Amino acid sequence: MRSRAGSRPAQQRAHHDRLLRRMDWSPALRPAGRPLDAIIVPASRRAATLTGLIDLAAACGTTLVVLASHDCSADDVAGLVASRPGSGRVVVARLPRHIPGLSTSAETFRALSNHRSSNLSQKRNIGLLLARHLGWDKIMFLDDDIIGITPGHVTRVAHHLDRNRFAGLRTVKFPDNSVVCHANRLTGRPQGIFVSGAGLGVNTSGDSALEVFPDIYNEDWFAFAGEAQRAGVAHVGDVGQLEFNPFEDPGRAASEEFGDLLAEGLFSLFNDVGSLHQAGEGYWEAFIGERHRLIEDVMNRLSDDTHQAIQAWKALHDATRQLASITAADCVTFLETWQEDRTRFGDRSRKAARQRLGLADAFAALGVERWREARFGVAGPPVMPGVTCR
Repeated sequence: MRSRAGSRPAQQRAHHDRLLRRMDWSPALRPAGRPLDAIIVPASRRAATLTGLIDLAAACGTTLVVLASHDCSADDVAGLVASRPGSGRVVVARLPRHIPGLSTSAETFRALSNHRSSNLSQKRNIGLLLARHLGWDKIMFLDDDIIGITPGHVTRVAHHLDRNRFAGLRTVKFPDNSVVCHANRLTGRPQGIFVSGAGLGVNTSGDSALEVFPDIYNEDWFAFAGEAQRAGVAHVGDVGQLEFNPFEDPGRAASEEFGDLLAEGLFSLFNDVGSLHQAGEGYWEAFIGERHRLIEDVMNRLSDDTHQAIQAWKALHDATRQLASITAADCVTFLETWQEDRTRFGDRSRKAARQRLGLADAFAALGVERWREARFGVAGPPVMPGVTCR
């Protein structure tokens, strides 16, 4: 993978629409095939933010799995379910601090991401393996800040998973972008939005290798990179997310920069009908230079003295400092490590498909000890430390 990229241009694109396939959104669509087996929510916010998604799962008659950490209390989620009407199955699990397994979680790469601390990729990978152990064919990841999603969206995702490995939603209100892309939009320049793991259906049927979500910002782009390159990712609708100030957290832009650089670089290469083997050091040297110029240009355009523009300028300044610490060799090394993770996770996902387990044994195999089933309208026992609760 260390070969040079030849004469292929290295340029960050305003959008990657060429790598999407817009599927049928018509209300008259008659869904074919089986419905979703489960909605899986990697939750980190307080339980109250999950009310809409709990009601959505109940309306769809779909199993809801909440993988909780940080500010999300599994007991609070179970209590919220107990206060709502419904009849579906809800499983709440409290994740341990760390489940080893990804080489992309190495300290070297964490440093390149400004010591970013996130277990989102871990939750998504656990969701995939759980689906395989339980024999689920179709799952949907929904982030805990997604709003405006309807049973119609869920039905559409399930329908298009019959013929696609992924079926995704774009988050357009509030736009799902990195800090750099939010700042680019703030200057009035065009800025696209791609589908994301925030609302992503995955076909987990059969026993073929599943794609890993590596431990990096934009982990979802890496997971469906092959699909984007081959045929385009199925785009089946648009939703919204809770609004926030992307420039408020001073470390956010720096922690995103390595993953944003790599994802934008790869997808720009795919836009030009390039392939992964062309992403050698020569390509990344050129793309890092283009990334520097893009951010500096956006900073120069943030000329007014509004509070938001000042915050955005400071955030981009942090991004440039982080970018200066990243080399072309770092990019190539990460991509090679990602390929190793893909192979290992793919093997594990095939093994899980052959090892069908019940819920308790599946969680035990995945290193998740604290979990329980919650029932609509029924209070239950708390999730106790070190105890498997059913």
